[in-house]
Amino acid sequence: MAQQKAPRSRDEVIQQDVRDLHRLGYAQELFRTMGGFSNFAISFTIISILTGAVILFDYGLAWGGPAASTLGWPLVSIFTLLIAASMAEIASAYPTAGGLYYWSSRMKNKDWGWWTAWFNLAGQVAIVAGIDFAAASFVNSAIVTPILSNFGIVYANGSMFLGTLVSGQLVTMAVLLAIQLLLNVGGIRLVARLNDASVWWHIGTVVVIVGALFLISSGKAHSTLSPFAIAPQDASGGASIFGGALNLGPALGYALPFAFMFSLLQAQWTFTGYDASAHVAEETIGARLASAWGVFISVAVSAVVGYIVLLGLVTHLPPLDQVFNPSCLAAPTGLCSQYYGGNAVVFTTLTYNLGSLGDWLGAAIAVAMSLCGLASVAAAGRMLFAFSRDHGVPGSPWLRKVSHRYRTPANAIIGIVVFSYLLTNAAFIFGGATAIAIVTAISTIALYWAYGIPIFLGVFGKQEWRDHAVWKLGRFSKPIALVAVAWIVMISVLFLWPTSGNAFTWLVYIVFLGFLLIYYFAWARRRFRGPIVEVGEVELTEIEREFEHAAEELSGA
Repeated sequence: MAQQKAPRSRDEVIQQDVRDLHRLGYAQELFRTMGGFSNFAISFTIISILTGAVILFDYGLAWGGPAASTLGWPLVSIFTLLIAASMAEIASAYPTAGGLYYWSSRMKNKDWGWWTAWFNLAGQVAIVAGIDFAAASFVNSAIVTPILSNFGIVYANGSMFLGTLVSGQLVTMAVLLAIQLLLNVGGIRLVARLNDASVWWHIGTVVVIVGALFLISSGKAHSTLSPFAIAPQDASGGASIFGGALNLGPALGYALPFAFMFSLLQAQWTFTGYDASAHVAEETIGARLASAWGVFISVAVSAVVGYIVLLGLVTHLPPLDQVFNPSCLAAPTGLCSQYYGGNAVVFTTLTYNLGSLGDWLGAAIAVAMSLCGLASVAAAGRMLFAFSRDHGVPGSPWLRKVSHRYRTPANAIIGIVVFSYLLTNAAFIFGGATAIAIVTAISTIALYWAYGIPIFLGVFGKQEWRDHAVWKLGRFSKPIALVAVAWIVMISVLFLWPTSGNAFTWLVYIVFLGFLLIYYFAWARRRFRGPIVEVGEVELTEIEREFEHAAEELSGA
């Protein structure tokens, strides 16, 4: 009878992780302390069903009606799970920060890796921008404005400063980003603990919201809309479909399926950021398996928990005159989406059904959004650090530096925060009230292109990665990958299509691609070398000793 192997100690697992990292060509500069749950928690927190599903609930209602949540969410969940499964398989072969970029480089070449990295970086910056811009709105509505009003101070999302350039929402966003910056620079241990707590905060808040809606709101008058109705609620919104106008309203005819497909942005943007489990692989114990499971399980759990809260909301929508802006009711059709000119439908639904408890739950959602932003900054900072480590962006020597005191990529984190805030301001200036749709569409497309490239190369590129993978899909690997890539192509077309919600997205993306083409042919094609191993085991170990020595000096100071 074969003798069972004794389980490895924590130190032995870390030593194996370091050997795996050396095999990929990098030294253990970051602090490896995250467990498997913390790895899952960072992706679950960034997906944050209390952020994406809430922020774009109005958008989904505008384009698809209640069905955007009840039918669109499970549809997107299925295809996203296929994408996550393909990514998890590759992540188990290459457990390194900035994983997607490294995967593409190894499975094809440095050029494919460079494009993957830039799409991933653009998506990371945009997702931080979208999350914190929306979080600022909820923080203002649920916390800041009510508190300041007690002192006679008028401050809200619409409060304007410096003429019309800066809103109260942007000011609050700046404060949130500053706090997230300090916490992330302070160390991965602190961020990991907050992410762990965030999982239970999200689940607990969902339980309270759904339980309260079904138990407390009885007797309230609710919308007559069926929870599964594909019934767009924006009379003024529209898009160009096959050369003709699609105008939302009571009679959509053939255009109804297209309107529903546009509403999928609500769910698809929510399901972004789960590549974070791969980005923090160099700080995760047992990284090869933990990162893979973190990518997949974070999507699976979010799909279930998210559907529960959305079902609770759509079955308790207030009467339409409580949901929509009064000025819209004077329109010829009598309907227009709150998304285009008023408070969030989710917040209105909670306060209508639950009174003061709804205000408290709005505050709980604001906290969840802020934690989502914190985790997003952490993941984006690691991605930028990894790409800078291989000299892929301007200012790489500065961006790649790791803090000896905190063992965090402090400079890269600063860069992410600054660029995210600048992007939000630009979207606000050009898009005004629709800034959130522009930012979310950009982040969704950019991130899914970054996901799609390595998945595509996993089928058609070099196949030696399969020998290193420990989380495997077996014979289903290639069929799942091909379906995942096809879905990414389809949503790219949908979310780049000019509509009244994101009319500038395609233009912004063309400008972005134009910049990348110029940068690639003028510099990167000849000078960018990719993730090339330049030193051996001895040199990598020496780098690690320098960090340990610096830590000893700082602790003795």
